[in-house]
Amino acid sequence: MPKEMKCHMVRLKKSSAFEAKNLPMKEKKTFNKLKQQEWEVRRNLIMDAAQRVFASETFNKANMREIAREANISPGSIYNYFENQEELFLAASLRGADRLIKVFSDLVAEDHPSIQTAAVAYIDFISKNYEYLRMVQHSMLYAQFTSQESIDQLVETARKLFEQFDMIIQQYISSGNVRKFSHLFFVALNGILFSYGRFPDRTSDEVLTYMKELASLLGELLEKYQPK
Repeated sequence: MPKEMKCHMVRLKKSSAFEAKNLPMKEKKTFNKLKQQEWEVRRNLIMDAAQRVFASETFNKANMREIAREANISPGSIYNYFENQEELFLAASLRGADRLIKVFSDLVAEDHPSIQTAAVAYIDFISKNYEYLRMVQHSMLYAQFTSQESIDQLVETARKLFEQFDMIIQQYISSGNVRKFSHLFFVALNGILFSYGRFPDRTSDEVLTYMKELASLLGELLEKYQPK
């Protein structure tokens, strides 16, 4: 991080600390809570902007100035929240993945969720978060991370998602390698999304309805699968 940016961050922290120090205890807690909420809102706005940029540009071609312009802030402000571009990309990726995992963990918590229901839920989530899918696609094809820790975190997150798939699919396919079917489930659904997610001569509602029909058909085929 540039030296002047570090100095700016130190000044911000000292200023906030001075303001909080001179407040009564109850007001100090409220002040600190508001500062934390403000920090989280701005951090999420930066991640939103980064997701849009990374969805249209590969990780190696995108840069912090472009992300700052998309977020309507100065480039230096980003470094108050993220050490570098890799950390920002990782945070945005993990945020999207955590939301997706939550969708499926909620499904797993229900009584005997069907593969069809899970397939439609995946299509529904990604359709509303299509930039997240494009960002992940770019990272899988082109990203060159400098930190092994970043790679490990992405791999661990993918493992958690596939575990959710496993728990749904194994209700119907109990023999053999269930993870293989989870991989098939994931790849097939993404194939539907990449093929039809931005279809030019159909309305978004028509496209979404058709993709959900295909996803439901995929789920039905997996539910009826009989190992030889």
